[in-house]
Amino acid sequence: MVPTEIAQIVTLIIFIISYIMIFSGKIDRTTAALFGVFLMLTAGYAMHFMNFEEALDYVDWQVILLLFGMMTFVGQLARTGFFKYLGIKAIKLSKGNPWLIFVYLSLITTFVSMLIDNVTTILLMIPLTIEIAELLDINPVPVILGEAVLSNVGGVATMIGDPPNILIAYASGYSFNDFIIHLFLPVLAILGVGLLISRILYKWWIKTKAKNVEELMKLNPEDYVKDRKTMHYLLIILLGMVFFFALQGYLQISPAFVALVGGTLALLLTLEDPKKAFEAVEWSTLVFFIGLFILVGGLDKTGLLNDLAEGLSSISSNPVVAAAIILWVSGITSSFVDNIPITAAFIPVVGVMTETYHTGLLWWALALGVGLGGNITPIGSSAGVVSLSLSKRYGYTIGNNDWFKFGGIVGIITLLIATGFLFLLQYMS
Repeated sequence: MVPTEIAQIVTLIIFIISYIMIFSGKIDRTTAALFGVFLMLTAGYAMHFMNFEEALDYVDWQVILLLFGMMTFVGQLARTGFFKYLGIKAIKLSKGNPWLIFVYLSLITTFVSMLIDNVTTILLMIPLTIEIAELLDINPVPVILGEAVLSNVGGVATMIGDPPNILIAYASGYSFNDFIIHLFLPVLAILGVGLLISRILYKWWIKTKAKNVEELMKLNPEDYVKDRKTMHYLLIILLGMVFFFALQGYLQISPAFVALVGGTLALLLTLEDPKKAFEAVEWSTLVFFIGLFILVGGLDKTGLLNDLAEGLSSISSNPVVAAAIILWVSGITSSFVDNIPITAAFIPVVGVMTETYHTGLLWWALALGVGLGGNITPIGSSAGVVSLSLSKRYGYTIGNNDWFKFGGIVGIITLLIATGFLFLLQYMS
């Protein structure tokens, strides 16, 4: 048997190499994660700390199945034209006022992101935003930035709004209702502050005089609906899914099962060819999650994460101070790297620390940190990366300075607000 210290050093080196490859951008993140799994298992067999069967035990298959079910369902709902219908309705209410367009589209993105993965929401909203902005001859960049940043904020509010929250939910055992009770109020406050900041930062853009308002008002939201009957049925299914998510604690029904049922009913309703329907499933993301689970499992197997948790716990005996440390460390880290792997790495550490402090406050600090910190830089969240990529594809390049002037400011200020909310959440945990 190889000494534990040597195994810890080896697994840490493999973990760091894997994360550097993931964040370098030179190699697809899924490929990098799988290569890391290969290295971790090779070391596990050679040093007798983990085999393949034990590695699979670290994969939370309920998380994978929940994501699969939601991706399948959202893909079918998107094909009905629901999101474009919703966007056009909101834009017509603005009557061409740039500020109201910003508010309405940002709010739609925020609240939709509470129930649907924010990357999917961004993929659906940005093309519509650019189409309308070009019709009105206004710069779409402020609106795109508002949608990207506030979608991350919205995703924090619920268990299913953002992949990191799904990871946290299954690790902590907290239910859909627990996330609403603890995080919805902070998110609403942060959303209000975000809109206030945008009003100040974009006052020059708000004064823009929109053109072709008459053409905008002629748009008929119904024209964007491809299948009204199916859309109505799918919305009923979505309400049913939310209902069972909310009753999770009483009925003891797994959210993963609810998501799978929702996705299955959507397929039965639309009679979509599964090959085509599953195009909406981000298979590479699911494999990426599996790889992350195993990489973190290697660290946990050697006891390294437990040692790290004990080290952090020794800094202060005050749970609010410990939570603030988790909030800011995870937040700042997530501003430079994607928040999904950061969450995966932090979860075992927070799990051990929670047992030390006997409070769930640290879980809420982690959710707020990785969700809000990702707004500080354009590479801190998947939604940010996708937003910049889509914008460039449509001819609107958003530079780092553009992002920092809005996302960076919002990210730092909202982390400060979240720190204040930790004192309130302490009494709720």
